[in-house]
Amino acid sequence: MSRLRLGFLGVGAMGRSHVKLFHQNFGERAEAIAACTKNSDNIRQVKELAPEIEIVESEDEIISSSDIDAVVVSTPNFNHVELAERIVAAGKHLFLEKACGVTMGQCDRLKEIDAATDRVILIGHELRYSPFFGKVHELIQAGEIGEVRMVWCKEFRGPFQPKSGQWIQDDRMSGGCLVDKNCHHFDLMNWWVGSRPQRVAAFGSNAVHRVIEGGHQVHDHATVSFDYANGAKGTLQVCMFARDFPEEYLEMGVIGDKGTIETDIPNVQIILRKVGGGAGEPIIHKVEAPSGEGWGGHLGFTEIHEAFLDAVEQGTTPLTSVPDCLDGTRIAIAGETSIREGKIEII
Repeated sequence: MSRLRLGFLGVGAMGRSHVKLFHQNFGERAEAIAACTKNSDNIRQVKELAPEIEIVESEDEIISSSDIDAVVVSTPNFNHVELAERIVAAGKHLFLEKACGVTMGQCDRLKEIDAATDRVILIGHELRYSPFFGKVHELIQAGEIGEVRMVWCKEFRGPFQPKSGQWIQDDRMSGGCLVDKNCHHFDLMNWWVGSRPQRVAAFGSNAVHRVIEGGHQVHDHATVSFDYANGAKGTLQVCMFARDFPEEYLEMGVIGDKGTIETDIPNVQIILRKVGGGAGEPIIHKVEAPSGEGWGGHLGFTEIHEAFLDAVEQGTTPLTSVPDCLDGTRIAIAGETSIREGKIEII
């Protein structure tokens, strides 16, 4: 079987990690053909990863190229959907970094684009592909905690790393802190609950890390509450000035009517606690789930690249398809709107 020929739009830190994983770790199945960038540092670094890669200055050169089978998009969030439309219209498969858009209208458009194509569109929610977070899903599906009633996430960390033009700090380009960062966690919680979110209420502001002037600086701390069609409730707390790398802290959990599941990410283990008479000691599940290579070392980052190749080669639907992932972005957008307008948002 011939190798999948890949083009890359956006080769900053995240984009270069995708080049490395596909071209080097899965080089027997994929090759980096071309990348679009004008940044000399990015050109130098991507050439170190894939010496034969062609550097182009126009997105159209990649999108329209007959030498490219699939495109990996790691650009600022606001243009994800517009690029997705052009890429699948050109008959190419698409690895689209999260988020699914920065407005509800963009999310709706991405849903339409996906429904009208037979090309693979995979959303870059790598956490679903980690055996660690997959184990949480497995325990829930096995009925270990009964019917899910609540989910939660706490993320206490340092500020965003600098991006080109500081786009990540501008909510018009990133969608806001919740959209860029926490769509990952909303996506996991949606997966575990197995129901559609309905209402979102959030509070947040920028208190410490102001990077850009004007009224579009992203929040650096927020709380979000939301509920689901099946009656389950969810909460998320994020603070971007709480802990410095590498002491950043992420905790997630699920509560059912028969027990609870808590993540212990530093020790790569899951704590299962039964409730009721004779519950006994907590059950500890150690999980073989190495940190991913590349930007951030996220769990599941290596596995998601293999999953994309499998989906293209086998014609299957990936675990993070557009319909699966839209609601993770929608909760985040609704949260940003709730903060801005001071009201409950209906999804």
